[in-house]
Amino acid sequence: MTRVLKHLICGAAAFSLGIIPSHAFLGGLKKRSEEKKVLNSDVLSTQEQSARALLVKAQGQESSGKTRQARDAYKAITRSYPRTDAASEAQYHYARMLDLEKDDKKSFEAYQELVTNYRNAPNFNEAIKRQYEIAEKLRTSNKKGFLGVGASIQPSKLIEMFEQISKSAPFTEYAPKSLLNIGYVRTELGETEPAITTFKSVVDRYSETEFAKEAQYQIFKLQGVTAEKSNSPVKDRAQVEAGLDFVNQNPEDQRANEIKSNLQSIEERSMEKLYNTGVFYEKSGKPDSARVYFREVVKNPSTVWAAKAQERLNAMDNMPVPVEKKAGVFGPNPLKKEKVEMRTSEDEVVPLPVAAPAQ
Repeated sequence: MTRVLKHLICGAAAFSLGIIPSHAFLGGLKKRSEEKKVLNSDVLSTQEQSARALLVKAQGQESSGKTRQARDAYKAITRSYPRTDAASEAQYHYARMLDLEKDDKKSFEAYQELVTNYRNAPNFNEAIKRQYEIAEKLRTSNKKGFLGVGASIQPSKLIEMFEQISKSAPFTEYAPKSLLNIGYVRTELGETEPAITTFKSVVDRYSETEFAKEAQYQIFKLQGVTAEKSNSPVKDRAQVEAGLDFVNQNPEDQRANEIKSNLQSIEERSMEKLYNTGVFYEKSGKPDSARVYFREVVKNPSTVWAAKAQERLNAMDNMPVPVEKKAGVFGPNPLKKEKVEMRTSEDEVVPLPVAAPAQ
């Protein structure tokens, strides 16, 4: 059932109950019906002439300083003659006037109406450019407010703006630039993983651009943030891989040297985590597990932790073997009754280990 039919049924039901439909209801229904109506060339030509005449009048009002009347006139054209080329031009002028009045949010929305409804408009690219500049101005505004209160714009709305730009014009430079800005906003909010995901989308979609280089560099830095907060060396490896990706793909970039110099400190951090894990297992009475980690550290002799890990391995190898373990070398351990097969005499004497079978 179409939306128009639903409204007709609701209107008929209201009328049968003695309820007179409101003008707003009838006006909205009429507008939606007209928008879906296919116009023949004669009707469209007539509407174009009428819209063009109103556009000339609105431009004259703007030139004479009648700003409010001109702005309202531009908007009226888009509402009355939405299918015309004049409406496309009027929408641009309406958005531009709001832009000149520094009404950032309303002008952004007006430009969005243009790029959504009139994708073939001659001012399409200019509208996208102005949207990006407005959103970027709001992002870099010093008016941050307290906990978002009093700020020029809420971060969620800012992200929404940049998302609209990237979707409206995916093949322009403003798409990757907008995605980068989304990553920056999320980074400032402390949303590390979502920021990494956003930067990765830039690398995947715009791999041959300067924007991809910047995104890859930001990924390297953010992977470091997560690695420093984690006790797992897996996070360190993720940062190393991100750094190597940048260096291999952009060897001439000046940031490549910065990353190379950081790789050693990342390895130090990773080996420290492995060493501390080994110490934990050693103190927990799990020497075999501890040895696994210490040996892994020793494989990387370029860090100070390798020598320390070797010291622990040497000390553990020289430690006296516990009585329990010695007993285990020669057969079942009598001290751990639950693990020893035993027989008992009929007079319930102390259990004895099962005799070993004759060879």
